[in-house]
Amino acid sequence: MHKTLICDCGYEAQAEDDDTLVAEVRRHAWQAHGMALSDQEALLLIFRGELNGLPTTSRTTPTRSDEEE
Repeated sequence: MHKTLICDCGYEAQAEDDDTLVAEVRRHAWQAHGMALSDQEALLLIFRGELNGLPTTSRTTPTRSDEEE
């Protein structure tokens, strides 16, 4: 299943699985926003986004949504 996280800065992190998306979320958070997220923090943001069903994020509290290709 294709997964996407859309940051409020406009960046779209995309991956085919949670592990890859976690890595991409962590990389983007650090490089673009100076946020050092743990794997657990990034995964929590991904799961929270799944529960909310929202395709948006903020710099401090990103969420994610699933999109099928």
